[in-house]
Amino acid sequence: MKKPPRRNTIHLLLPGISNKKWKCGALLTGIRMAQLLESHAPTQIVTYIDREKDHAYLDDILSSADKSSVFICAWGGHVNSLITRLQGRRVAYFAQSVIWKIDLPVNVPVLCVSRFIMAYMMDRAPHNPLFLLGPVIESNCYDYQLERDIDVLFLERKSTEYLNDQLVPSLQDKCKLLIMTKFVSQQELFKLYNRSKVYLYSSAPRASGAVEGFGLQPLEAILCGCVVFSNLDGGLSDFLEPELNSFKVETYSLAYDMKRILAAVKNQKSSLAPDYKRLQQTYSEEAFHQRIERILSEFDSFFNYAESSPDDTPLLTDGSTSPSRRSWQYRARGIIKNIARRLM
Repeated sequence: MKKPPRRNTIHLLLPGISNKKWKCGALLTGIRMAQLLESHAPTQIVTYIDREKDHAYLDDILSSADKSSVFICAWGGHVNSLITRLQGRRVAYFAQSVIWKIDLPVNVPVLCVSRFIMAYMMDRAPHNPLFLLGPVIESNCYDYQLERDIDVLFLERKSTEYLNDQLVPSLQDKCKLLIMTKFVSQQELFKLYNRSKVYLYSSAPRASGAVEGFGLQPLEAILCGCVVFSNLDGGLSDFLEPELNSFKVETYSLAYDMKRILAAVKNQKSSLAPDYKRLQQTYSEEAFHQRIERILSEFDSFFNYAESSPDDTPLLTDGSTSPSRRSWQYRARGIIKNIARRLM
């Protein structure tokens, strides 16, 4: 691959690193993105709530940061306040979930972790630049050809009540079931996937309204040779294809789910035929580099234009022309026309 040009500094903004309250997939994804971006532009992780001894702090660098540097906000709940603090700067948003009520100025590009997120942002920010930038699968995420001594693997964290309270308890005396109740590191997970025949996953919309932005674990499990049973919540539909590379759980009845899961345990090798090569290529480090190079080039062009054309009249940004609003407008017009016809 042709060596990309070195660009102005990218500051990837995270609330903190070491505090347990920040430990989640979004943090790991942000740290990994900063590592990958470093080959395209000088990149540093900058914290803005907790001070970390090994990372810069936003208030300390803001006055001295170059005007052409880009600040990428990676924590949805803090985007609105960060945009206010960074007014007059080049700001982008890395969207990994859809829970947050975000009011984006039209000059803020959005990096979307999945097509599901991209469709959501098209509805909420129809005139902002939108780009697809999925996660990267680690090079050691593959089938190690180990003996699979675990029939069914289940991670309790973030799952639905149906799996927690009905399906998993019903499976306990019918197969070798391993239930993980604590946070497990990625490397530990790869080993568990490689020891398991079936992986159960079901993304649960929490009381807060959170929906799966991508859902990396089922993809990792597939690549490690598991038969995956999952729902298709949010971004999971980006890569899960029922009956081709996975099975849809929460289907018809508890008995039907159990029947299919236990059949997969007995006949794990011939249950499905995933296209491992395509999945690996789609979410490879090479694919990320090719995609981000084009995105960063477009960033340069967009920000240069926006800054040189301050008198442009931006398109409407209140959502009045978003797909969902247009849909309701068309329905309303149809209802009015039908009423008018009946009155004639």
